[in-house]
Amino acid sequence: MLGETKKSKGLLSESDASLAQKFRDAGFGFGPSSEFLLHPLEAAYLAQLGKTSFEKGNIAQFITAQKKKDKLFPFAFVAYAAIRGTGRMVRPYAEGLKYLRAYAPGVGREKDRPSQLVCLLPGKVPSAKSISEEIRVAHLARLDLILACGTEAEMKFYKVSSFNF
Repeated sequence: MLGETKKSKGLLSESDASLAQKFRDAGFGFGPSSEFLLHPLEAAYLAQLGKTSFEKGNIAQFITAQKKKDKLFPFAFVAYAAIRGTGRMVRPYAEGLKYLRAYAPGVGREKDRPSQLVCLLPGKVPSAKSISEEIRVAHLARLDLILACGTEAEMKFYKVSSFNF
C-alpha cells in the first residue's frame, strides 16, 4: 500500500518491504532500503498497472489530488506511462514536472546508460523560437531533447537532436 511520507513531503512510500524491493529492482523509486520513496508519477503508474494501491482512495482520486498541486500532473502522467511502456526507464526531476529523464531500454540502473531529456509542453507544437530555453537546458546537460506535446488523449513526441561542431 502506498502512503505519503512524513519526512519527505510530496513523496510516497510502499509499506510492503518485499514489494518495495521489487519496485527498486525494476528501476522505480530511490532512497536507502530502510526508506524506499516513490515520486507521485511512479506511484500512479504502478497503481495503474495494478502492482500496488493507495492507502487512501484510488488512482483517479490520486490524480485529481495531484492536479490540485500541479496542473501539469495528468499530462506528465500520460507521458510518463507512454515512455515507460516502451521499456525505457523514466526518472522525474524533483524540482517540478516539466522535465523527465528517459533512459535507454535494457537491464540495469541509470548509470552508464544513454539518456534523453523529455520536456512536457501541453498544447500545440511549439515553434523553434519558443523552445530556445529547453534547447539550452538540453545542450548544457549534453542530452538529446524530446518534446512531448498535444493533449492527454493525443500525445505527440518530437526529438531535437544535438549537434556538436
